[in-house]
Amino acid sequence: MRAILDEQLSPQIAVLLRKAGYDVDAVADRDDLAGRSDRIVFEVASREGRAVVTNNIKDFRPLAAEFLAQGRAHAGLILLPSARTRSRATIAVIASAIENVLRDNPAGISASERWIGPLKDR
Repeated sequence: MRAILDEQLSPQIAVLLRKAGYDVDAVADRDDLAGRSDRIVFEVASREGRAVVTNNIKDFRPLAAEFLAQGRAHAGLILLPSARTRSRATIAVIASAIENVLRDNPAGISASERWIGPLKDR
C-alpha cells in the first residue's frame, strides 16, 4: 500500500514510515504538490495509487465522495483526529498509528477510508 501525507503533517512521519519499509511520500517534500490545492493533491494521489493521510477531514471526504459519484477511482483516505498536539513525541505516535493501517491493509484501501482514533503521546 502506498500513501502520501497531507501538507500539514510532518515530513518526518514519512521518513519514519519509509525506514519501516513503506512507500510513503509527504506533500511538503514534493515540489509538484507543496502549496497546491487539496483537489490537486487528491487527484495526483489517486493517479499514483496513494492513499491520502490527513486530518483535514472536512475537505478530503467530500473530494473522495465526489470521485466515487463520478465513477472515478481513488486509493483511499487515512483519517487522523483533527485535534492533536504537535511535538516530536507525537510524530512517532502518528507514524506508528499510520503504520498499523498500512500493515493491516497491504492490498490498499481503494475507494474507502480508515479512521485513526485519538492519539496519545507515549
